[in-house]
Amino acid sequence: MNLIEARHEIDKIDYELRELFKKRMAISAEIARIKAETGDSIYKPDREKEVVRKLTEDMNPDLREEYTVFIKKIMEISRDYQLKKTREMGKKD
Repeated sequence: MNLIEARHEIDKIDYELRELFKKRMAISAEIARIKAETGDSIYKPDREKEVVRKLTEDMNPDLREEYTVFIKKIMEISRDYQLKKTREMGKKD
């Protein structure tokens, strides 16, 4: 594979990630709605730790640190989005 081919592959992956990101944010908005209705807290540190643990336990050790950062950042973005959505609905967390 040459540089142009490698970049083309990265571009394809980025579009796939974009679509998955949009799906994740749509579900995050739904979770925000549910939490606003139930009064549940947006931030659940124990749940996030467990998700990270499960997702990283069988990850290649060479990539585990980077993947952990990636997952935590996605969860942070989702949490911020949920907070924004709940504020739009009139609930503060």
